Amino acid sequence: MMMAHDSRPGPRGLAQETIDELSAALVQYIDSPGGSDALRISLHRVAAEAHERAILPEQLLIILKDIWYSVPAVRDMDNSEDQVRLLQRVVTMCIREYYSDS
Repeated sequence: MMMAHDSRPGPRGLAQETIDELSAALVQYIDSPGGSDALRISLHRVAAEAHERAILPEQLLIILKDIWYSVPAVRDMDNSEDQVRLLQRVVTMCIREYYSDS
């Protein structure tokens, strides 16, 4: 029997403190996409923690997307194109931070 992959943060996922910080930074980013310093700093911490916990980049992106879609401000967005565009930017920023931290 094949089981679905559980992508929720767990023992090998990110610390709850990191998740909370990233969620807050995402809310700020959604409110003001031009001011991404808080998000960049948070993603830098996320990337560093991912390296410490041996989280692969593809696993990190699954965790990131789970966090993204859990943010009420994301779920409340009326325009799905804006939501996708912002998520693509966040994913790009996360990948940059992940590989610049290695």
